[in-house]
Amino acid sequence: MTAELNKPLIPSLLLSASLLLPSLLLTGSAYAEPLFSSRAWQAPDGVDAAIEVVHSDTRTSGGFSALWVSPNCERLITLSDYSQHSWRSDLTRSGWFEAEINFDQSGNLEGVTSIRSGQLTDLDGKIVPGAVESMGWDGRGFLISFDDRGDIYRYAGSEPSTDLFANRPVVAYQGENLAGINRGLEALTVLADGRIFALWEKSRRAKHAAAWLISGEQTEQLEYETDLNPSGATTLADGSLIILERQFLGGDSGTHVRLVHLPEKSLNGSGEVLKGSDKPLKGRTVFDVRSKLLDNFEGISACRKDGRELLFAISDNNGDWPRVFQGSNPQSTLLLMIELNR
Repeated sequence: MTAELNKPLIPSLLLSASLLLPSLLLTGSAYAEPLFSSRAWQAPDGVDAAIEVVHSDTRTSGGFSALWVSPNCERLITLSDYSQHSWRSDLTRSGWFEAEINFDQSGNLEGVTSIRSGQLTDLDGKIVPGAVESMGWDGRGFLISFDDRGDIYRYAGSEPSTDLFANRPVVAYQGENLAGINRGLEALTVLADGRIFALWEKSRRAKHAAAWLISGEQTEQLEYETDLNPSGATTLADGSLIILERQFLGGDSGTHVRLVHLPEKSLNGSGEVLKGSDKPLKGRTVFDVRSKLLDNFEGISACRKDGRELLFAISDNNGDWPRVFQGSNPQSTLLLMIELNR
């Protein structure tokens, strides 16, 4: 069964692909060509199929927290958030990984082919030390937000290419850090009219997450209603949004993952939420699953292929930290594809 936005649903998650990104040698700001591998993953009820991404060395590959997919669904870019605040000092910071998305003759997802990878350049020309959380394309470059600041970088260019990451970015938006260490600007998407919608991570007990609606030099501060934590956002073809939310449930309980649909009118002043109103943004849940099989999903991106609207989602394995402590539930990198409105 596939997802429809006009009624409650459990969308069909179709077979996606893998990104085995082994221990890579640094050559300046770029890695050597990575290799690919994957293995079958047992999806929970309501999920048709999925693939686990298998890393040969989680020091150099993993921690995928931001995702961009080309409008025609042919290519993806994912970013690692391996952070300067991490307990592991040997992690490769701020890696970017580009891959081609492969489909068979019937239009079914068949695999992913590695193109190249590297590291993000910072304002000073050095490598970004970590904490990358979300990304989007605004027609003038890639926008990237962070886990430890309110600034949004732009890697400027007229066409979306990973070549842009070798250039020094500019600060596209400079904002106050509302959260502090490891509770940052988790979700970012560019609206159809060019405005930026961004969401902050919140405390577990809070019922609202801080939201920014950025237009040029002006910022409208809103609240987004949720009991989970927003971790990603993407804009659909009709201008509406999908918000990715998740919460680790603790122990062997797994992870709570939810997709929320937010109509465009909620953000243009013509809907229920008016400019200057203190009424929080509230979307409609279109996918809601609690499972020990799910993981820490942090990246989401929409695209269109052959008249179909597709969502891709990727999880952050945090460097698979439980293995260090011989934990019973090592984290995984999972890559999923959701087809909407069929």
